[in-house]
Amino acid sequence: MLASHIMEHCNTPLCCGDPVSAALEMFRKLKVKALPVVNGKNKPVGAVTPESIILHPQFDQTAPVDNFLVEIELVKDNVPVRLLHQKNSREVFVVYKRRVLGTITREMIDRYMSRQLAAENDLYLKILESIHYAVISIDISEKVTFLNRPAEKILRTSKAAAVGQHISRVINTTGLVDVLKTGKPQINYEHTTKYFNKSTKSFISHRTPIIENGRVAGAVSAFQSIEELDSISHKLKAFEQLNKELEALIEASYDGILIANPDGIIIRANNAYWRLIGRNASIITAPDKTRLDGIQKNLINDVIAKKGIVNCTINTNHNQLLLTGTPVLDGEGKLFRVLVNIRDLTELNSLRMQLARSQELTHRYHAEVSHLKEKILKKEGLVIHSLPMRRLLDLALRVAQVDSTVLILGESGVGKGVLAKIIHENSRRNKSPFVKINCGAIPENLLESELFGYEPGAFTGSSRKGHVGLFELANNGTILLDEIGDLPLPLQVKLLKAIQDKEIYRVGGSRPIQINARILAATNKDLKAMVEKGAFREDLYFRLNVVPLTVPPLRERKDEIISLTETFVRKFNKAYGLKKDLSQEVIDYFLDYNWPGNVRELENMVERILVTAPHRKITLADLPVQLKKDLNTSHPILVNNLIPLKKAIAELEKQLIVKAVKEYGSTYKAAKVLDVNQSTIVRKIQKYGAT
Repeated sequence: MLASHIMEHCNTPLCCGDPVSAALEMFRKLKVKALPVVNGKNKPVGAVTPESIILHPQFDQTAPVDNFLVEIELVKDNVPVRLLHQKNSREVFVVYKRRVLGTITREMIDRYMSRQLAAENDLYLKILESIHYAVISIDISEKVTFLNRPAEKILRTSKAAAVGQHISRVINTTGLVDVLKTGKPQINYEHTTKYFNKSTKSFISHRTPIIENGRVAGAVSAFQSIEELDSISHKLKAFEQLNKELEALIEASYDGILIANPDGIIIRANNAYWRLIGRNASIITAPDKTRLDGIQKNLINDVIAKKGIVNCTINTNHNQLLLTGTPVLDGEGKLFRVLVNIRDLTELNSLRMQLARSQELTHRYHAEVSHLKEKILKKEGLVIHSLPMRRLLDLALRVAQVDSTVLILGESGVGKGVLAKIIHENSRRNKSPFVKINCGAIPENLLESELFGYEPGAFTGSSRKGHVGLFELANNGTILLDEIGDLPLPLQVKLLKAIQDKEIYRVGGSRPIQINARILAATNKDLKAMVEKGAFREDLYFRLNVVPLTVPPLRERKDEIISLTETFVRKFNKAYGLKKDLSQEVIDYFLDYNWPGNVRELENMVERILVTAPHRKITLADLPVQLKKDLNTSHPILVNNLIPLKKAIAELEKQLIVKAVKEYGSTYKAAKVLDVNQSTIVRKIQKYGAT
């Protein structure tokens, strides 16, 4: 917009010496805010305004207007209004072209610029909302200032909820804060977002600092899903600041952005656009007069014709580019701009290859971990098929790599000691001793000396040479405190001190002994309940319960019973030179039994029946009477041989019908017992020939 477009016309200026009354009359007739004043040579010497006259202390309608002049600046009619806005030295501008044409006041300029900046702001907001990738920005205080609709969808939030919040409450990455602090951009940065439902999604982000007056004023991130901007919600005090921010958001895009009108004339293009198409932005002296041609002009024509998004690709000497044309509609739904987004497919293809290589390494890692698990299971003779036990083993192997205290929980016989041994043998301490002590199996008066040792002559009957305790024996290794729930309260205090200070005192000794042993504890008791009852120290409980591992009972992982049974049969057959086997009936009973003694009970039971049964094939008759009493499940149907399922169903139907008719004497009563219609019984009798 030029000066001539907004000026107030005044073809007949005042002359020096004209009275103030003449000026006031002209103000009334012309309804202008300033009048130029010329000398005898028709040259402007100043201007008067209603304020400069009426508010003057020497106001007099007969006085000459020369006494009330304000300074002016002469400007040509083709001077842009934006240039006048930047001049703060004058309140009145006189527009001329060979002669005086009119006047422009500072108020007129500010009003025009406010409307212009508001229009530009609305345009930029529509553009940012039309971009396909998500955009989010923060200010210097790390609070969210902007996010568009794609960002709302990806981050699963709304603009109203996010704007004004700290960035950490909106997105689970510190990337934008890092850019804010360092002032350095992060291009092609890959990160993963986690949702409340524990699902994850990966994105590529281009994060850039927002620079204002040479300083970092904020940061902006444009991101998009590897697999594949809502208008700014708060009003800024100055349209200029918002305009700068929106300009920065477009310029910050690593992808090229071009804004053109339906005639193919460039309205706006960021530096990334010129870089990607191989042209220097500095050669575009008047972007608003530069027309698109070739493929890009055709793309815009297709967008106009289809009134929708259009994609095309172009190849340059160095890369392949994807151009996406998107229509931008005004408030009435008419197309008034076309947004062209240009992306380097070469970089995206490179990222896909990197992702593929990363996935390949991940698969290889999982394969190596699985191989390691198999070696561990084979070495320890373990049978683990259930998902809970596999997860438990995974966690135990991870915990083995650190020195954290582990509390192993579970019923008697579930294998707590075996799990402790696995942790030790897969830790950095596996070359040092693994010492185990059952806190419930040693008398209280001897337990302290066993744990901490004693000095010579510490008590009656003690060795003259003294005794090294288990904590010293486990130095640099691992000590398992089994049945820790049975540890007497007085010893709990000393154990707590040993864990906290990493030093012990022998019984009868006064010299502290430094210890470096990893502590594992195991129990089948509910320590938390014991703490509430005062039977176990709360501080010791929290010291031990750093990493709790709970081994599920055998009744919760019955899918392992068959494999465990087969393992134990092979073990004891080899140990005792036997060649015995269990019948399917016995296996079925084992699957129904609750096994209160867990794996230990199952192992003992297999050994017992193998060595006591007189026959090679062990049947239900060989099971102990008590085991049969404890079973709550009956077996009305026993399968001895395998036959086709269809044939088995038919045979079962025949036997049930024959038995029911024989026992109840009529097809009506038999149908009632078998819960079917009488016609069904009659039809089945005819089918099977049963009488």
